[in-house]
Amino acid sequence: MARSDETEPHDGGVRSITRAIDVLTLFDTTHPIRTLRDLVAATGLPKTTVVRVCSTLEARGLLLRTSETTYAPGPVFLRWAHLAASLWDVSDHTRAVMRELVDKCGETVNVYVRQGMERVSIAQEEGTATVRSVVPLGVPMPLLCGATARVLLAGAPNELLERLAGAEGLDLEPLIRTVASTRETGYAVSHGERELGASAVAAPIMAHDGRMLAALSVSGPTSRFTADRIAMYVDTVVTAARRISDQGLGSVEAFL
Repeated sequence: MARSDETEPHDGGVRSITRAIDVLTLFDTTHPIRTLRDLVAATGLPKTTVVRVCSTLEARGLLLRTSETTYAPGPVFLRWAHLAASLWDVSDHTRAVMRELVDKCGETVNVYVRQGMERVSIAQEEGTATVRSVVPLGVPMPLLCGATARVLLAGAPNELLERLAGAEGLDLEPLIRTVASTRETGYAVSHGERELGASAVAAPIMAHDGRMLAALSVSGPTSRFTADRIAMYVDTVVTAARRISDQGLGSVEAFL
């Protein structure tokens, strides 16, 4: 019989692994170094548990202790980062289309994919304005907020919509109607749904077999998303998404 500290009774996951991942996800570009006190406060775990988790991760090169009570990501991540970057990179053609989109709109361009009940950006070309929208690559984001989320949900199975509605305590029917509307128009526009003062326009990137692979978006401050600009953004984003669909996203499609 597994010990109580190894198995998660609610979802069948391994609790020790979940705790280790919870600790690792606290490190990012804003917080490349964390103190033991930070980790205890952020995870809500007992100090002894966090110390044990950190010691295990340190022994395997996943964490590096920079002082008696401070930690940073270890060198083992270099191998995995390089591997993930090569596997999840989009094609040169996709990059070229994204840069053209930046030149036309001036806003940041992202390619998002759905991962379970969340979405992540796997490719980004930053906008040219001083004040622009930038999101970290690979960081999970909500699948119920924003133009990109609506586009991705338009290609999701009904079972996922049911799970999302149940998890968030939402009525299923309005969600189904929203998704159906996005599927019909072929694009989505949002203002301040994910973040106050941020707007986006998104369109689907399709596979040759008709599956939705990803969503292409332009995003930036709402003040620049005026009615006339939105009309232009919709045309250019939809056209760019179709160009990418025609040529393909690249080898990353094998994982989508």
